Amino acid sequence: MNKYLLGAAALAFSAPAASASITVDGQIDAGYGAASATVATDPNAPDSNFQAPENRALAGYDIYLSSDASNVYGLVDLTGGNSAGNFANLYFDLNPTVGDGSDLGFEIGQNGVTAFIPGKNGQPGFNTVLGASNYAVALVPGGGLEFSLAKSLFTSPIAGLAYYDGQTFEGTITLRLSQSLSYSVAGGASYGPNRLGAIQLAAVPEPASWALMISGFAIAGAAARRRSHSTMAFA
Repeated sequence: MNKYLLGAAALAFSAPAASASITVDGQIDAGYGAASATVATDPNAPDSNFQAPENRALAGYDIYLSSDASNVYGLVDLTGGNSAGNFANLYFDLNPTVGDGSDLGFEIGQNGVTAFIPGKNGQPGFNTVLGASNYAVALVPGGGLEFSLAKSLFTSPIAGLAYYDGQTFEGTITLRLSQSLSYSVAGGASYGPNRLGAIQLAAVPEPASWALMISGFAIAGAAARRRSHSTMAFA
């Protein structure tokens, strides 16, 4: 038993530290790490191709995603082609294990953010404009935009939206589709199971927290062994 606890403790102390903080200022902060997806520039790419998303667009870009205790962060960085504007229409899967496709979308631009339910265009509860306290948006100097969205928007229903029956919320979400900087739609199976990127919403203990947890388990285990020995002695 002890050797397993020691091994777990060593793993806890060797775990990487949490990523650096992110400021929504149009810069690719270190906290993002590598791009979660790349959309190639192609002047022949289709547009409004929601039923057949591809890995190319009229305006190519890289996507960066991250999260912390309060927000989900994203940055769309123009890499080529002709941009139709600094906007991002993003489609998220709130429960990837269910396999029911995109559940929640956001239209993000300089003038605000609108949340919507994909496939319910024109129906009651299709969309709602978010209050300014729920997001931040900044332009990327070379083209594109950066944003933050309150994590609560992904973990519980947004007031005013009519979700599909049985909607559930999971600890990890995926970005399935992106119609950003042009009207070409990026996404699809060619990107793999996480599509354009997975975002972890559930909190992960810091290395120090893991160490404390392991220490607690070790103390509890020692106490249990002492109780076991004592019971056997007096049985």
